[in-house]
Amino acid sequence: MKIGIIGTGLIASAIVTGFCSKKAGHEFYLSPRNAERASKLAEKFPNVTVCTSNQEVIDNAEWVLICLLKKDFEALNELSFGRESRVVNVSAEMRLPALREVIGETSLLAHVIPLPFIAEGFGPILIYPEIKEVGELFEPVGEVYYANTQTDVHTLQIVTGLMSAYNMLLHEIVQYSDDKGIEHDVSVKFLCSLFNALCTRATKVQECDLIELAHEMTPGGYNEQAMNELMDNGAIKAWRTALDRLQKRLDESV
Repeated sequence: MKIGIIGTGLIASAIVTGFCSKKAGHEFYLSPRNAERASKLAEKFPNVTVCTSNQEVIDNAEWVLICLLKKDFEALNELSFGRESRVVNVSAEMRLPALREVIGETSLLAHVIPLPFIAEGFGPILIYPEIKEVGELFEPVGEVYYANTQTDVHTLQIVTGLMSAYNMLLHEIVQYSDDKGIEHDVSVKFLCSLFNALCTRATKVQECDLIELAHEMTPGGYNEQAMNELMDNGAIKAWRTALDRLQKRLDESV
């Protein structure tokens, strides 16, 4: 498969790295917009070509992935997409109807939200609408989920905005263990094993009743004390507040 990518940012690089590392057999044609990053990918993978223009990317590709930031959307106005093009929008701040107005009719148009884990071939990949052809393309590099509506895409996309906050939470807990004299590697591995177990358990809860799982604790025990203290100090509510503010930002940007 010949895959063209317009915009060579972090996610675009992760996509190329994931597919090439899995030896999926695709050829990639990259935008020259980030010449240094594109060149590094071409040097690393023999099936990657850096094009001289975005139009050249489109002309060479069967699939075109749009990975532009909002400030660079104007670049699409200069391009000509063919009716046979399969177009995948990876941009967080572009809705499909607006993109259709710019690029015209194509044989396929979908919104895909991959995450940085795609570089290592795992993690969720969100697709809208449910087009099996798109799912089959991305299945080798992650776990495919289909959204029912464009609104669902944006809601789940907002949830991914908590990744850095989650890593910071892990850091604080590991730092606590480090300060108490635990070997750093032991702290990290133990904590990741604990949180992995919690996530695995959560996926197996009947009817996904996570609030019931959260209250599965000994009355007066350490878990109850920790949860009460965090709730009393607004730490739990702050996560929801952050999501609401991300929602407001996204609504204003599209």
